Amino acid sequence: MFSILTQTLRLVAARWPVLLAWYLAGWLVRYLVIEVASTAGAYSALAGLMILPLATLARLASFIGMFLALRDVMPSFADMKRRGVDDIDRTTEGRTGPGRVYDIFLVSILPFFAFYAAWKFLGDDLGEYAQKALPKIDYFTRDDTTGAILDLRLEPLTIAVIVLAFAGRYLIKRNQEKLPKWTAILAVYFEAVWVYLTFFFISNYSNDFNDWLSNRAVMHWLADFRGWISSLFAPVGWVWDGVEWAIGEAGGLLLLPVAWLAIAGVVYGRALAAQKIAYRPRNRYYESARSRVSALPKGVVRRAADVGNDFLERWRPLANAFVLMWRAGVVPLGLYVLAYTVLEAGTTWAFMGVIQVVGPHNLDTWWMNLDSIYSFGIDAIIEPLRICLIAAGYDYCLRKLEERREVAAATGTEPEPSPAATA
Repeated sequence: MFSILTQTLRLVAARWPVLLAWYLAGWLVRYLVIEVASTAGAYSALAGLMILPLATLARLASFIGMFLALRDVMPSFADMKRRGVDDIDRTTEGRTGPGRVYDIFLVSILPFFAFYAAWKFLGDDLGEYAQKALPKIDYFTRDDTTGAILDLRLEPLTIAVIVLAFAGRYLIKRNQEKLPKWTAILAVYFEAVWVYLTFFFISNYSNDFNDWLSNRAVMHWLADFRGWISSLFAPVGWVWDGVEWAIGEAGGLLLLPVAWLAIAGVVYGRALAAQKIAYRPRNRYYESARSRVSALPKGVVRRAADVGNDFLERWRPLANAFVLMWRAGVVPLGLYVLAYTVLEAGTTWAFMGVIQVVGPHNLDTWWMNLDSIYSFGIDAIIEPLRICLIAAGYDYCLRKLEERREVAAATGTEPEPSPAATA
């Protein structure tokens, strides 16, 4: 169980310079992309927000690079490759090197962007982008309005952009063997654009929906009901407050590290693809539905299967990662979450330590100019440690899977499928 911690230190010792290089490269590209996007955004919100997804892609690329840099020194991962659990499925057949990385990119974008938006990292990028674009509006356009930065609505033009980006990605992916290799870059970009804009609008309209919901009479009635119950029996109010606090804290303390482990599972599950597991249930409902589908025109069936497989392909590795984590055991997972939380808190502790070492200085002339440099230096230290901890946690899950397989082989029971069986 404690091997997660010791393995983290081994990974850090083995790959620290490489991880730091990947992190710095991702940070630099993200910074440059936001600068370019802010200039375009001073003229058009749509132009700026079609460039901004590249900033998130830069972060994703740095994380994928760090995860893949660790795979050769992850014992369980390397052992599974040596034992032949590396049969490539039909979606990656014959593809190695850059081709396999391209597949990892495509399958990682949707879950990573969803994670990025859910934990407000998307909002951080938008805030930095808007902060840089505001002065450029006045400089380039001589206009003191801020509407050109983030004032983007769901209208025919933006819907067309999303649909065309999705269709472009689908067509390139479907005909990738017939197209030049450089079109893979376009597929990644199209995927990033339609996913990014979709989450941008979901975030915007969910805020509008929350504002609308908070002003409904039923919400005021619930608040009055809670106050009335609490006035009659105070412990009910304490329990209510405690449940709300627990739910709020669980999001940051539990879901964030588990989500990171799932992202690692998407990357490693794609890098270690195994044979597909056929699922053929035998019941009259399944057979009836299958016969009706087979009666449709073959062209319609093929197109529907392509779209369905394209959708499922994005989520299978994520589902496999959650199953793998669950089977590894609650206690080891809890230890991993605790270690992640301590490491996350280490960022704040390190900044407080810097404040103590540097000493008191003027807020405007010192801290407003240098605090971002201190934060960047701390992140450059903490981020590789975080990636090593996540990789060590996933490697532990793989080891537990192999142990269960050995037990199954010894007892003659049916072995469990690989974590990437349907990746």
